Amino acid sequence: MEFFSKLFRKDGNESRTMLEKKENEDSADNIPQLKVSVSFSVEHKEPEIPPLQGDYAKAVFLWAFSRPAPIRKADGYAAYFLYECGIRDCIKYHQDMIQDGYMIEAEPVEVLNSFRIPELKEMLKELNQPVSGKKALLINRILEFAGDDFLGLHSPEKLYKPSMKGLLFLQKHEDYVQVHRHKNWGVSWEEYDRYAKCDQDYLSTMWVIFNDHLKKASLLESRNLYYSLYSVLMEQGKRSDALEMLLKVFYLDLSGVEIQSLLHLYQERFYTKKDLKEYFNVAVMLPPGNVAALEKFQDIYDSEMIDQLYMWKLPVQICDKKLFREIIESAIDGLVEREHANEKLKTAYDKFIDEL
Repeated sequence: MEFFSKLFRKDGNESRTMLEKKENEDSADNIPQLKVSVSFSVEHKEPEIPPLQGDYAKAVFLWAFSRPAPIRKADGYAAYFLYECGIRDCIKYHQDMIQDGYMIEAEPVEVLNSFRIPELKEMLKELNQPVSGKKALLINRILEFAGDDFLGLHSPEKLYKPSMKGLLFLQKHEDYVQVHRHKNWGVSWEEYDRYAKCDQDYLSTMWVIFNDHLKKASLLESRNLYYSLYSVLMEQGKRSDALEMLLKVFYLDLSGVEIQSLLHLYQERFYTKKDLKEYFNVAVMLPPGNVAALEKFQDIYDSEMIDQLYMWKLPVQICDKKLFREIIESAIDGLVEREHANEKLKTAYDKFIDEL
């Protein structure tokens, strides 16, 4: 409700809305006041279930069950099988994968390998055999002295793994597994397919996709795209280029561009300077994970990177180059105190608001 009260405010010095004035006038004329009750409700919307995602669903399922595992109960399957892969009946899908030859029953040695060492030792005690040695030796000892009935008693459920047919399918569609593993990057397998080329690996394709998105992105959207490019470069081992992308993320996070829309409301006199100052934690961010990541780059950091960065002019610039350099270089050396840095950023932010 605080937001709506500010939205109706015409001037920073006014303390009443038009509705309050009307109520006071009615009261003066002894006219009964009309009481308005406003209620809000939030509709809970279930995620949309897509249609079955074909080869993408198959690749993700085979990858998820690349180790021997039983056919589970309905609630034993991950939610992404339904909401990402469109597999509505995981039990039937699992059975179909076996029937179609993509999965086969695991060998006894693979079944035993799924047990923990204490469990294997308990089996050996039942067999009156030594319990010393590494896991592989314990498994071989059980296989040597145990019969099928003994193994069936301790592993009543059949375990299944990808067959050669399944492994070849996984190898052919490895990029789909990567799309799933990096789903936080926000690229669907359909979009990936549109950009993929036979002579281009997964990370190179993602590099092309994110750079293409940058051409159409707003300033705020570009922040997450730079972080995704940083992640791609780190996985490629291109640390110097990755650091440049991470510094761009910091540059946007500390600039205050997040409050552009609020500055517009201030210009329209819906917000006061005091109101704007309340949004410091929204306007300026110093994520601890990103701060910690900077310590990895002590050997390749070059102060000229910041000089180059500040040639990029932003519509809002709260953190000047001196403070930015101080924060970044302290973080790279592992000496930054986030609370102290945030105090300096808050001072810079308040000064920026006061000078509006």
